[in-house]
Amino acid sequence: MKTSRIALLLLLGSTLTVHAEVYKCRQPDGRTEISNSPCSGGSSTLKAIPDDTVSEASRRQAERDADRLENYADKLEAERKAGEAVERRQLKEQQAAARQGPAPASIESCLRTLDRMVLDSSRRAELEEGCRTTGSVQPVYVQDPYYYGGSGYIRPPYPPRPPHPPHPPRPMPTPLPEPVTPAKPVDLYKVPVAPRSR
Repeated sequence: MKTSRIALLLLLGSTLTVHAEVYKCRQPDGRTEISNSPCSGGSSTLKAIPDDTVSEASRRQAERDADRLENYADKLEAERKAGEAVERRQLKEQQAAARQGPAPASIESCLRTLDRMVLDSSRRAELEEGCRTTGSVQPVYVQDPYYYGGSGYIRPPYPPRPPHPPHPPRPMPTPLPEPVTPAKPVDLYKVPVAPRSR
């Protein structure tokens, strides 16, 4: 970190002492060229931009910022190393605990859990051994058998399903009544003409 700080200060110091100008030149063929040297013969200087000088206050502020960043980087590095040390210590403790085996209380709790389960004797012996080595009941995954024969998938036999209850008889639909032919509709526009009385 010290070398980076020194390099940063040298870089800042070197940029402070260099005074260069930037020249924008118009070439005879109409092109614009930007250069750090004065325009050559036959070209005209469009604009000469002087290099900005850095004030003392800005230089000090830049040094303070560099110091602050360096301190922050050192702090992050220290935190990282402390975290790695904690992880190594926890790993060593876990490895030591694994070599010692599970606590007697966890073994007893595991065995009580097995007593509440309905198991055959071979499975119970297997799980009790697991309790004594790990201190907990390990989950057991039993996969259903799938058989693949030459012609494809063969489903393993399952117990037969109970028969479905019989359906109630469907009622017979009643026949539709005979269609009724309507009478001839009255024509409202043909009203009989009665003589008018005067």
